[in-house]
Amino acid sequence: MLRGLVASGPATLAELAAALGGHPNTTRVQLEQLVGGGFVTEVQRPVSGRGRPARTYGATVMGRQIALEDPDRGEHSPLVEAVAEYLAASPDPAAASLAVGRSWGRRLTESLGSGLVPVLAAEGFTPEETPDGIVLRTCPLLASAQLWPDVVCGMHQGLIDALSPELWDLEPFAVPGACLVRRRPDSCATPPPSRSTRAVG
Repeated sequence: MLRGLVASGPATLAELAAALGGHPNTTRVQLEQLVGGGFVTEVQRPVSGRGRPARTYGATVMGRQIALEDPDRGEHSPLVEAVAEYLAASPDPAAASLAVGRSWGRRLTESLGSGLVPVLAAEGFTPEETPDGIVLRTCPLLASAQLWPDVVCGMHQGLIDALSPELWDLEPFAVPGACLVRRRPDSCATPPPSRSTRAVG
């Protein structure tokens, strides 16, 4: 249901039941659970005609994140922590972190396709496009980032370097409770390996 709301946009209970092929009562129970968990919320739909409009529901930012992220990602957390610890002890943690992040990004492009925002969503960053840039509402490597922030944030910078031909800078907590990915003006080339690291949570 949650993935359906993300894919098709806001829908009424009747529309959801028809799309899912289940009984409306069953759909209502599932919908109430998603609303209670903060994954779905009631949204306003333009009124057409007379009468009270049917309640319409849409996925929240957290709901979109759950629907879009890779379900196998969490299984690799211990490995990521081990890699971060190893990189932190390397002779040049900043350069090594960027290199690992870029390698990560190239592999994701091969498996998930291109598109900075969709890939970041699949990896658990909860990206939200705004006039200032791409806001990252969550960090998929938060536990590791708290222990080795420069290393993990460097990996994130390298990841984005590899995912987009444009140049983006990651700014940690540039907005309340989130990080910002800001596009550099007139940038459309792949950054050189010597580019400095920016931290992001």
